[in-house]
Amino acid sequence: MTAEAARNTSFDRIRYAQCWEDADVLLTALDVHDGGIYLSIASAGDNALALLGQGARRVIAVDLSPAQIACLELRVAAYRCLSHRELLELLGQNDCEDRGRLYLRCRPSLSTSVARFWDERRNLIDRGFARIGRFERFLSAFRRFVLPLVHSRGTAKRLLELESISERQAWYDERWNTRRWNWLARLCFGRESLGRFGRDRSFTRFADEPVWESLKRRIPQALVVQQPADNPYLQWILTGRFSTALPYALRPENFDAIRDNLDALEWHCRPIEDLLGSLPTASIDGFNLSDIFEYVSEDGYHRLLDEIARVGAPGARLVYWNVVVDRQRPPSMRDRLTSHRELARVLHDHDKAFFYRRLVIEEVL
Repeated sequence: MTAEAARNTSFDRIRYAQCWEDADVLLTALDVHDGGIYLSIASAGDNALALLGQGARRVIAVDLSPAQIACLELRVAAYRCLSHRELLELLGQNDCEDRGRLYLRCRPSLSTSVARFWDERRNLIDRGFARIGRFERFLSAFRRFVLPLVHSRGTAKRLLELESISERQAWYDERWNTRRWNWLARLCFGRESLGRFGRDRSFTRFADEPVWESLKRRIPQALVVQQPADNPYLQWILTGRFSTALPYALRPENFDAIRDNLDALEWHCRPIEDLLGSLPTASIDGFNLSDIFEYVSEDGYHRLLDEIARVGAPGARLVYWNVVVDRQRPPSMRDRLTSHRELARVLHDHDKAFFYRRLVIEEVL
């Protein structure tokens, strides 16, 4: 996050206990290569770890929230100290009778401050720590209290079983996309509800359209066009777990590659502009910027782009998402950054984190 965002929002709590950007799309968009150096917004850590799984020589994770850095550090400790099965148990994906025991095995690998952070939140560990972010708790409340007012658990389960687009389209038109669904979803995912209970009101202060208007355009892509049985993010929203698919960093085939490369990861708790200012010119091969430009003014966005273009090596890609704020390279920077709009469009069609309005891919010239 940026210093500008910090002036309007408190970052002392866990906002995201898991990453909500599709790592498969991110890795393709960045064109990650062995030996590259990448800068990543830390968030909960999953996508910074995914970069390790692709063989990055160095990954620099940054977040101004101590709580998000604590999530990343605990994940790193879990990869070091636990098996893949135990990692999923600690996160809350798999059932576990004693997550406290798993945490204690990870604790010696934590820094003193992060160990203290989690010691004070042992009750959250017991729930499965990928479930405890403010955004995850908002989605859990939606699943438990709002969704049943419209659709039964069997209706949501049926979605994961339909194999053809024609079947899903008919199901969506006849069963899902009802007037009650649209009314309740508009209420639940409106700026006031989402800002008060899920994210933060300040996150939409630069919005150029309502959150629900952006979201409802993308829902048919996830429910109909894509295969829901392959979409871990949709599954978590509807069922509270990854039913038949896992995000990149949690797949068993990627576990060893990530664990073997953990020493390539470093993290910094500071605003991204401070970190950028400390980096040499042309030193970074790619940037995972999440949706941070949603939270800054247009002038702030331009200043950040300018510094990123300085730090990026020739050919370095910037990958970021828009939700309700349209952020793309301004014409004044066309001599420093080029846009990969067709690639971004194609990847956005495959993006399983369906709630983003636009994927943006730009490259340092």
